[in-house]
Amino acid sequence: MYQSSKPVFIHNLKNLSSILKTAARDAKARGIDPAVMLNARLSPDMLPLTRQVQMVTDHAKGCCSRLASVEAPAFSDNETTFAELESRIQNTVRFLRGLKASQFVGSESREIVMQLPIGTLSFSGTDFLNGWSLPNFYFHYSTVYNILRHNGVVIGKLDLLGVMPGMKAKGKIKKMMDAKPAAKAKKKR
Repeated sequence: MYQSSKPVFIHNLKNLSSILKTAARDAKARGIDPAVMLNARLSPDMLPLTRQVQMVTDHAKGCCSRLASVEAPAFSDNETTFAELESRIQNTVRFLRGLKASQFVGSESREIVMQLPIGTLSFSGTDFLNGWSLPNFYFHYSTVYNILRHNGVVIGKLDLLGVMPGMKAKGKIKKMMDAKPAAKAKKKR
């Protein structure tokens, strides 16, 4: 449970941080008010980029805090700049790094109860991680990526995935995976 949660969230939050830094640089270079990107949506009925980032961090800290049976830090959800979103991501990573593998022992069968304004959800730890937390985390993370791509930020799949821990590659795929992320590659052109 530990290995499938904390390290996974930290890896992807680092990638998210890098993607948002690229977006901030891109907005500045193209003379775009950062608020335009921060308030952009994929669809009128979807949340804006800022809220998507908040949801990414909420799912990471909420999942790990519940699995480890500790209180998650509360954030105000009042970020309005790329710098404030970066701070939120770093605070989430700092919280996650403070959790120990021993705190996750037995969490696969621990009952996880979530009180929502419209009702209560309950899961086993395994079902919570695999059926709720990871899918929601990746949904909001991918939505941030898609909003930025839709708005012309030069990022690619390697920016989203990052260098995957423990991966070894041979053949043509090694060259592809060793390639520079899209934003860095574009600078060299």
